Amino acid sequence: MISINQMRSLIESTCSVLGDKYSSPEAVELVLATGIVESRYEYIRQMGDGPARSFWQVEPASAVDNLAHYLVHRGSLMQKCAEASLVDLKHWQNYDERVWANILEKNIAAGIIHCRIKYWRVPKRMPNTIEGQADYWKKYYNTEGGKGDPEHFVEAVKKYLR
Repeated sequence: MISINQMRSLIESTCSVLGDKYSSPEAVELVLATGIVESRYEYIRQMGDGPARSFWQVEPASAVDNLAHYLVHRGSLMQKCAEASLVDLKHWQNYDERVWANILEKNIAAGIIHCRIKYWRVPKRMPNTIEGQADYWKKYYNTEGGKGDPEHFVEAVKKYLR
């Protein structure tokens, strides 16, 4: 497994390029916890040949949704995403899911950014307790139909972070 401290530092530095509102301590901890729960920082492809990629198990369709419905209206933020990930801006303007599957699998910062933006788009305040984060993750990231559950989130995070 990757060093949790190094991953926290990478998440922090990546999100800080996007701006202060994207890099709060609560946001960094939620993105870090999401990686623990989604992949234990061991997997960059969804088990069972599913579409999700990166330590945060971002589906290419979710990345494209972030691009087409959020970043497209925020050109300066899109430019910061390109800078933070070292991925050319033309790719951040590309809605091809195959391209994004490839980028997400090969670029850690792109996974961090898409995870963070997915959470940013939630119209509810980000919680700061593990239990609150677990419910937030289930409802807004893993989704109601996803296989994960809040109890697993809490157990996994406590195991790796405490």
